[in-house]
Parts: sequence; C-alpha cells; structure tokens
Amino acid sequence: MADSAGNYSSSSLVRLSDADYDVAPGEHDVRGWEVCLANDEKIGEVEDLIIDPSAGKVRYLDVELDREAVGIEDDRHVLVPIATAQLDTDDEEVVLSGLSRAALLKLPEYDGKEYGGDRTGDGKQDGAGYDQTFQSHLSDDLKSRRITRSAEELRIGKRAEQTGEVRVSKHIETEHVKQTVPLRSEEVHVERRPVNRAAGSAAEMRNDEIVVPVIEEEAVIEKRPVVKEEIVISKEVKTTDRTVEADVRREEVDVKPSSENIRVKDDVKESQR
Repeated sequence: MADSAGNYSSSSLVRLSDADYDVAPGEHDVRGWEVCLANDEKIGEVEDLIIDPSAGKVRYLDVELDREAVGIEDDRHVLVPIATAQLDTDDEEVVLSGLSRAALLKLPEYDGKEYGGDRTGDGKQDGAGYDQTFQSHLSDDLKSRRITRSAEELRIGKRAEQTGEVRVSKHIETEHVKQTVPLRSEEVHVERRPVNRAAGSAAEMRNDEIVVPVIEEEAVIEKRPVVKEEIVISKEVKTTDRTVEADVRREEVDVKPSSENIRVKDDVKESQR
C-alpha cells in the first residue's frame, strides 16, 4: 500500500512485460498509446507498465520519449506515476495533465537495468529504492494536483441553402388590332355636253365603245416580328443581420474549506471570468 507521500516502501516493482500478469478484463492496455501533455503536445508513447504485484496495481508508465518532439538526440525512457495520467480512450492517448515539458526532461532516465533490472536477486526492482530516487527529481508542478475547468463556446457557421427560384420565360398572346387605313379609289364620271355644229360629210354612223379602267386601292396586311425590348436577368447579394441563440454550459470551480479556521487564498473566481 502507498503512504501519504506516494511511496511504496513495502512492495517491489516489475515490468508487466517481464511478469506473468495480464491487464485485467475491462481495463485498457495503454502500451503503444501516444503520450501527450495537457496542452496536447505529443512527447512519446507508452512502452511498458511498471506494476506492483503485491497490490495488483500499475504504479508507473514506461514512456519512450519522442526525440524530435522533446528535442533530445538519444533514445530515452522515463517513468511517470500513473496517478498523473489521464486516459483518452477515444483517441487512445495518455494525457499527463500534471506534468510540464520542463519537468519531464528532469526525470531520471529509465534504462531497464538501473531501475528495472534484478536488484533483489529475484528479478524484481525494489520499489522503495526507485521511489526515493524518483521523488527526488519531481518538480513542484508534478507534485501538485490539478483539475481543469471547461466551458462550451458557441461556434456559428454559415451554409448556402436554396430557398426558392425565379423563372423567366416567354409565351405568345394574341391581340386583335384595329387600325384605319385611307384607301383611294377611282370613279368614272360620264358627262353629256351639247354640240351646236353641223355634222360634216365625213361623219359616219357606227357602233363605238370606250373602255375606261377603274383603279381602287385595297388594304394589304403584312406581319413581321420586330424586337420591342430586352429583359436583363441578374442577381444581387444582400446581407441581413440575424440573431441566433443557444445555451452553452461551463464548469465552475467551488472552493469550500471544511472549517472557518482554514484560510484559503481563492483566486479561482477571478480566473473564471
């Protein structure tokens, strides 16, 4: 069992891969999962689990650091207390919420021999010896415990959606048109005039006929298409302000001392604004 300082003085630690143990049913085997800090910075992956066989619990994570991510030249493994880890099962990630990048680089290197080799003669690492070494390298931010406060933020997007259409088409209509047209026509006038002279010897009596053509105008109807106007079709974009409403949730942190004699410097409310 662990004391209040997190030391396992009465137990021995061993790598899960070297022990005849399996991950309990219903529990996640995080070996191979990516390891990241609270700011989502990837720093490596879980290589192995360091367990306490007598308690049947995982005590530490064997984390293989990503050389490029943390800026180191050689391969390096460190042990991280399981108490500082949070599991993101959706993305299969281990989040070290209480550990900074600077504190991570200060941890002693775990090489499998110094901390995981046979220190007691039975293939197990003495837990008290390692825990004392590890505790001496812990930074203040790793020793502290943290909780996070989340709040929902409203994100409003826009999408184009057809709400209707305007169709412009042509059809034929028939209109009865009436228009007055002046038309000319010829009339034949026959006038008789008396002649007071004697008929000469050349006068002959015979049948005679005069044909006078009569001309009359008539209306001729001709139809032809004539362009009268054109219709120009265009679109104009107008912007309208519209207010949208939604309920968003946020977490609030409550600090409640168990007694009035306990003095707490509470700056939580100021930071929650």
